[in-house]
Amino acid sequence: MSTDFLPYSVLSGTFAALASVSAKLFSDARTFSFTIYVCEVVYGSGCEDLIYPIRALCFGLMFLFNAAMWTFYTKALNKSSSIKVTVVNSATNFCMTAILGHLLFNEALYLQWWFGATLIITGTVIISRKNKEKVE
Repeated sequence: MSTDFLPYSVLSGTFAALASVSAKLFSDARTFSFTIYVCEVVYGSGCEDLIYPIRALCFGLMFLFNAAMWTFYTKALNKSSSIKVTVVNSATNFCMTAILGHLLFNEALYLQWWFGATLIITGTVIISRKNKEKVE
């Protein structure tokens, strides 16, 4: 069994999570608060005008990360079956989203969330095995 697709699929899932974080930073009120805080620490006064370039940067990063995600996802698909790539991509995306959400936004990581993510990934694996049996 070839595992050449794994690095590409993991990178694809990671970039998908980063795209989600960028989208949240683009629209989240905490981005404004953080920008004001950093300006006050660095410059000693607020720089409210800086929020627009920062939001534009987050918006641009969202597109950049999505482009990277699709690039690596396509490379992974060239190396393996779509089922394997999708399972690894989804698992990576779920885990990275949870970790980044916790680190950057102090989101709680409840056992219920992990259980649900595990069920989704398990369901994808079960479906992939059933589809594999039908093909063979």
